[in-house]
Amino acid sequence: MMITEKVKASLFREVYREQFTNDHFQDYNAIARERSKSGLAQRENNDCVVKSFMCALDCTYEQAHAYIKKEMKREDRKGTFTYVFAKNVIGKTKNGKRITFIGAHPSKEYMQKNIAGNKNKKVLANPKYKKPTGFTLKSFIENNPVGRFVLIVEGHAVACINGVLHGNSNEKYQGLYRSVWYGFEMK
Repeated sequence: MMITEKVKASLFREVYREQFTNDHFQDYNAIARERSKSGLAQRENNDCVVKSFMCALDCTYEQAHAYIKKEMKREDRKGTFTYVFAKNVIGKTKNGKRITFIGAHPSKEYMQKNIAGNKNKKVLANPKYKKPTGFTLKSFIENNPVGRFVLIVEGHAVACINGVLHGNSNEKYQGLYRSVWYGFEMK
């Protein structure tokens, strides 16, 4: 399955870049504007966690905003500290979908312990490699073509739904090889 393609990156030179195909990428800012009936999405910023949960939970922007504000202590127009407050959503059900922690990058042992607890330590490792190696966004999508996920990368959150990455428009090409730090699945 080809989830990426090479496209010409410059009008003036023969420079190509790899990016997700149109079938494997959606801009969640456009989805948020579409799903926000009150215009809240246009007034917010630093809301990637809200948009990711909105897409993965298949709810309105306002519902996701209220949920993240309540459970992850997010303040309006400020980012979300998912690492600190992830425990608050694990095991809960929202919009008919149960949120589970799927694991953290092998090198992020402190995240595995803090989010899942010492007894439930979960490693999110790519089975392609012998040594525990984490996923990039591209390799995660290739290995998980079915399911609803919120993935945390350095300082950012995206959603992956049935093999389609939902993120900012530039992540279509810049997000391919971002390292997945930890993630949640919605079933």
